[in-house]
Amino acid sequence: MSIWDPVPALPATVDTTQPSAARAYDYFLGGSHNFAADREFANQVLAIAPSIPAVTRLNRSFLRRAVHYCLDQGIRQFLDLGSGIPTVGNTHQVADAAGIAARVVYVDNEPVAYHHAQHVLGGSETATIIQADMRDLPAVLDHPDTRRLLDFTQPVGLLAVGVLLYLEDPQPAELIGAYRQRLAPGSLVAVSTLTCWPGIISSR
Repeated sequence: MSIWDPVPALPATVDTTQPSAARAYDYFLGGSHNFAADREFANQVLAIAPSIPAVTRLNRSFLRRAVHYCLDQGIRQFLDLGSGIPTVGNTHQVADAAGIAARVVYVDNEPVAYHHAQHVLGGSETATIIQADMRDLPAVLDHPDTRRLLDFTQPVGLLAVGVLLYLEDPQPAELIGAYRQRLAPGSLVAVSTLTCWPGIISSR
């Protein structure tokens, strides 16, 4: 199944007339899983910060490098927080391309991202997505699908790529610290975020 398949039928509760950060991100990456409201919002952002598409591509490149590094260290399971809409180079695709069997749990609270990922990952025995707020650790870590795929007595690659800027409470450092406390020795944490100054947008 192609990652460029159309967005699947969405529940009536999903309001596609309101812009979504996840769908705008997909638009910046050149994806097709977005709606008119998202494109209008994204174009407004581009008028202020035309470098955003380059930053999103840089962020996706960082994700690929982080996953490769984790794989090189022997990690074979990943928890990807705020994973967004599946596009080229997602975590499980990086592992597959490397010929390494890895288990991946994606986490996203955005309805379109969640339902489209279900569509893309349908039938996979090694990758799934759960719809949860990443700030709610029990909802993420104790979810049946998380428990089914991830063994928290073994090292995990925790990914928080380009998502922390959307959080207000708790503070990002506190949240990542709480996740780290639940990870086994040998686990690795990969974080990228944006820092903004007047006229400057950069990725760390």
